[in-house]
Amino acid sequence: MARAFLAAAVRPILVAGRLEGRGAVRVTWATDQGSAERGNEDFVAAASGAVVVLDGCGLALGTDLGCAHGTAWYARSLGTRLLARMLDGIGPPGSPPAGPPVGPPEGAHTPGRRPLVARLAGAIADVAASHRATCDLRVPTTPAATVLALRVRGDVVDYLVLADSTILLDGRHGVQEITGGRHYAAADPAVAEAAITGTVPVADLHRVLLMTDGATRLAARFGATDWAGLAALAVDPGPAALIERTREIERTDPAAQKWPRGKVHDDATVAVCSF
Repeated sequence: MARAFLAAAVRPILVAGRLEGRGAVRVTWATDQGSAERGNEDFVAAASGAVVVLDGCGLALGTDLGCAHGTAWYARSLGTRLLARMLDGIGPPGSPPAGPPVGPPEGAHTPGRRPLVARLAGAIADVAASHRATCDLRVPTTPAATVLALRVRGDVVDYLVLADSTILLDGRHGVQEITGGRHYAAADPAVAEAAITGTVPVADLHRVLLMTDGATRLAARFGATDWAGLAALAVDPGPAALIERTREIERTDPAAQKWPRGKVHDDATVAVCSF
């Protein structure tokens, strides 16, 4: 049975982890909350052959979400359900599924055939069903999250990007940056169709990085490096050091004047998948 490793910081400290197995991928990660006033709304989880990283959409404190559970709960719930669905079907031939058939349980949406889209649609529907009786999912500010997912399937790697988090493909052709668009996972399974997906041969990759936007600031906001440099930093000295370097630069601009940004310090998560 694959052991899943989860991380979601509950204190204003950095949490790091590592997953090594006999499969084709080794995963190291770090996550750090941006503010002591609220919990870490990022989420990272890894199991043998699959990784998910989510960034809960943190609205202003006091915003009516129509939900008693909150954004961190949503990111955690969606991430764990997505990981479980991703693990179905990637074991040895003949392995039984780990959960119910993939697909929205209420039949509200029939996903296409792109990699991981059906898994995400099913996970979104699962979470919606779990709290529809107690929460108003019609509220526009209902909890939502960005989603990154990676799955090793034999000699290929499937990836998925939804909303403004980033995947970096670091391989023999250089570093390719993939950032999603404006659609977030919330209560509607159909939004999974807005995800960017792809499949890459393992032989073409050195590593894949999954990063929330709080962890991409060195390249995307501060201009301290480029995407290739960011990928290199995540490997050596590693994900935790990359986040700490981000914090160092943020602390030089405490009023967010030199680099305008909605949050002086944002939650930041990096997962490095090495092949």
